Amino acid sequence: MRYSSRILILFSIFLLVPLAYAKSDGYLAGSIKSVSGNPLRDAVIKIFRELQQREIVLIMRSDKRGFFKSAHLTPGTYSLEVSRPGYQPLTSTKFAIDPGQTTSLNIILQDIIGLVSKEDDPRNWDLKTVMRSTSDRRLIFRDIPGSNAPVSESGAAPFSRGGAMEIASGTSLSGEGYMVRPQASHNGVSSNFALTEPTGQHSRMILSGQVDFGNGTFWRLRNTYNFRPDNSHDYKVSVGYGRMNEGYLGTGTISSEILSEDASLRESGVETLAFGVEGNTKLLDLLAIKYGFDYSRLHYGFSKSFFYPSIQILFTPSKKWNFQTSFTSQRVSDIDTIVLPDGELLNLSEPTILTVIGNQVSMSQIRHSEIAAQRRIGQEAAVEIAVFQDQTQGPGLPLMVTTITPLENKSDVIQMNESNFKQRGARLALKQRLSQRLSGSLAYVYGNATCIPSISELVSSEVLNANLADYMQQRYQHSVTGQIDTILPVTNTSFLTTMRWYSGNPLTPVDWFSDRMDIATKSVNFEIRQSVPLPYLIGTTGQWDVWVDFRNVFNQGKEILPATDGEVVINRNPRSLRFGISLNFQ
Repeated sequence: MRYSSRILILFSIFLLVPLAYAKSDGYLAGSIKSVSGNPLRDAVIKIFRELQQREIVLIMRSDKRGFFKSAHLTPGTYSLEVSRPGYQPLTSTKFAIDPGQTTSLNIILQDIIGLVSKEDDPRNWDLKTVMRSTSDRRLIFRDIPGSNAPVSESGAAPFSRGGAMEIASGTSLSGEGYMVRPQASHNGVSSNFALTEPTGQHSRMILSGQVDFGNGTFWRLRNTYNFRPDNSHDYKVSVGYGRMNEGYLGTGTISSEILSEDASLRESGVETLAFGVEGNTKLLDLLAIKYGFDYSRLHYGFSKSFFYPSIQILFTPSKKWNFQTSFTSQRVSDIDTIVLPDGELLNLSEPTILTVIGNQVSMSQIRHSEIAAQRRIGQEAAVEIAVFQDQTQGPGLPLMVTTITPLENKSDVIQMNESNFKQRGARLALKQRLSQRLSGSLAYVYGNATCIPSISELVSSEVLNANLADYMQQRYQHSVTGQIDTILPVTNTSFLTTMRWYSGNPLTPVDWFSDRMDIATKSVNFEIRQSVPLPYLIGTTGQWDVWVDFRNVFNQGKEILPATDGEVVINRNPRSLRFGISLNFQ
């Protein structure tokens, strides 16, 4: 009896602790109406946290009365974006959420159809009526209710049809290019896309893919079934297939060492197969768990496969502290992610690295584990400390080696030998919002990486190239990365400047999984983003994004090795320029 009482007391404390913290949270409530005062149902409200630019913390829809109310929001500064087919989108200035208080906002959306004509046509066949009917999905009769799905009783927003597409062109401004997946090729054109189709109130299919033409040609498709019974649970099952064909410019003939003698297999190209399962569970506002596993297989005469489980746990005991631990092989990068119309970030990359260098094809995997703690300082700053470990299976990322002698100046892309080595380190980061349109961060990393510290005896460039692996060692490196993010007030153009410094020139990435922009080396990098809203016609809402990335402007992290007949230059990330557009529509 006494034991049962203790269990009951502990269980009650467990329930009361998150409720105590919940009392310190705030809410946002309000209404969405047209200029004429009519309530607007199914308007999409996205709430952004001001501490980190465009960090979506909540998405909801207005009900049939035009009302909306958020779940728990941590006190702080936020902004929101409201959109509905047939109306001009609205982005609010920042507003504050106070502990235990409800912030009220009454929002009015401008009917874009009213710009065509001020008067209604009772015959229902003028241009204005057609535009309204298509934007509301009502056929031609404007008095018939629209077909948008209502908000479910569980509180989860209904899935909607939509998609996103991105196409980019890249060029290497020095040396020769090469192809690495899941990174985009340094020379050529790459494209990402995703299409979503609801199959029910709580389920949808997602068709996503990647195409890359340049120093290699590569395509991959992935079909995902997504089931979301409520806002606290989300499940995905996916199957993917890809192919890399021979006979394209710049690759030559694939080596017979990795080919089957069966001619039909050689003609089919390199094939990749992937299967994955993912689950997300939230327990109140206290705990969030993401878990799953993936299987990847490469086949071209020979077969190689990887199987890897993954888990990420986020524990938030208070509004100021959160703790996170993770074990994964799927890295998030700007090149391989795409934002769906509902604001969800979809990662298109596989948890393996597929590399094509001339006539060689290889497959690698980097398993990342991390423990991190973050503390908010006031409303505009946060400090994070983390320890991590990366374990590489396979040759990993390639290196560019340039031999410079009086007789030749040539560049070759090489890979390290098949390996299974570990890299460890620690990271300290500070994020600070300086104003509504200006923010910055500073991160210090101390971790080990592969490098070439010194060569005691000079040899010829030929001997040096043939024995590079013998000179490589693992040593600890210091890394400092600073970022400044600003938004122009009139055009809303975003500029991101990143500066990185290393104490040496590491040949393998240091804390690669936190490098979303693939900076990799000591240098200065620029990103420019310009958004252009789409007109709200024919049931389509969304926007264009035009962007330019300039990587490693002044320095490429070169390691220069002297030789008796010249020098050998190792460059892990050549200077490059990427520019492109993305389209997001619903």
